[in-house]
Amino acid sequence: MADILKVYTSEQLFNLYQNYLLAKNVGLTDFNSGSKIRALIESNSEIISVISIDHKEAIYKSIPVALYEGLGFSRLEATSANGFLRLYRKPIFYIIYTGSGTSAKITTTSTNFSSAVTGAPSDAFDFAYSTYNTVGSLVSAIDALANWSAILVKDSSVESNTLYQYTDKEVLNANNYLNSDGLDILLAIDIEIEIPEGFSVSIDQETVLTSIEGTLNAGESSAIIESEFVTPGILGNISANAIDTLNGKGFINSNIDGIEQVRNDSAFSGGSEEETNEARKTRFSETINSLNAGTEAGIISAIKGITGIRSVGMRTNFPIKGTNTIIVDDGTGTISSELQAEIEKVLYGNPSDFINYPGKNAAGIGYNIVAPIIVDVNIGITATRLPGINVDSLEIKNDIQTSVEQYINTRQLGENVLKSEIIRVGKNSNAAVYDLIVTTPSGNEIIIDDDEFAKTGAGTGGTVNVTVTIATTV
Repeated sequence: MADILKVYTSEQLFNLYQNYLLAKNVGLTDFNSGSKIRALIESNSEIISVISIDHKEAIYKSIPVALYEGLGFSRLEATSANGFLRLYRKPIFYIIYTGSGTSAKITTTSTNFSSAVTGAPSDAFDFAYSTYNTVGSLVSAIDALANWSAILVKDSSVESNTLYQYTDKEVLNANNYLNSDGLDILLAIDIEIEIPEGFSVSIDQETVLTSIEGTLNAGESSAIIESEFVTPGILGNISANAIDTLNGKGFINSNIDGIEQVRNDSAFSGGSEEETNEARKTRFSETINSLNAGTEAGIISAIKGITGIRSVGMRTNFPIKGTNTIIVDDGTGTISSELQAEIEKVLYGNPSDFINYPGKNAAGIGYNIVAPIIVDVNIGITATRLPGINVDSLEIKNDIQTSVEQYINTRQLGENVLKSEIIRVGKNSNAAVYDLIVTTPSGNEIIIDDDEFAKTGAGTGGTVNVTVTIATTV
């Protein structure tokens, strides 16, 4: 590229000054080191050289920016991390079954607390409140049984007949209010609680809001609600259990009677900084290369330019010939009405603003705009930690879970989940991890189709289960 602005080094400027003064014959001839005239010229040369180089660099940087802005090709804004908050209240107690039965269900009435166990009927029990009239005595009776545990959480003197009445409530695979094994048992007074959009929690001076309304059902201890950081950026990509108000990690801003604590059982992800110059340059090149309206590349490129869109795909002639299906991913698995309207303006044009929205659709072709199909991903991991290192196994487990969840939940539309990447991010999550094995699934990758989007963690049907053991040999 030809120079737009000629610049000189400080040495070149000194020589220009010196030659100019000698040519003018003004009597300034002592240019030796230490002379006043040399010091004056050198200082001016250094300052002017730095300023001119900085000025040239600024001009070169401003040219593409002026081009982008002049064409309305704005920099993509930073995006906020999203995930799920679990709002909960404490149970009166929780119960665990450890027997060989394939199902263990609890039923409570106004007079009895009973269980039915499939596959091990001898493990079943039936306790009358007339005999065990307080929760404390009932908990002790259950806890004394083989293959059952009951852990008291609140006041033992509460009358047993005030328990919430459950019918065939499954104990196996239930998670208690601490997100560990156990079925929470609540009181009849623990009624349904409506949780509005915008319920607020703070962590490290950052605010997290629920992005939809939710309901904590009667007799239940927890409600898992989709949530988002107010401030965009990567700081919102917090680890699992980073918010745990019960243990002093974060605090609740909203006051709703009955909601006692909040935690995030899975990592938040999707937070990004403002688009970099290099990323905008790449996106601009992609857009220029796909300017033709009506082409698959042109439509995808135009929709990807909408703030908040993570990835876009298209299935041509689907579901019928003459109709294309556009799959749009914004990281949540859904498409808001506002985002849908913006996509339609980009695709079909806006009659009142054809300058900014000329439209990209092809004549005679129909389009469906849909959210991706969510594929719930379940991962089983066994990690080995180094012996003799003062790192808690729970910390290692949380670090691995967070890294794997964030890897999966930031995959683009149609991108497979790779076993090798799970191992890599898991091993790199904590320096104390000596080895890591993915026990499930068994293959080298999980295949994700073009209209699918991998998800795991809280609020989905997928989980990342991590078991940490100590290495016996290194």
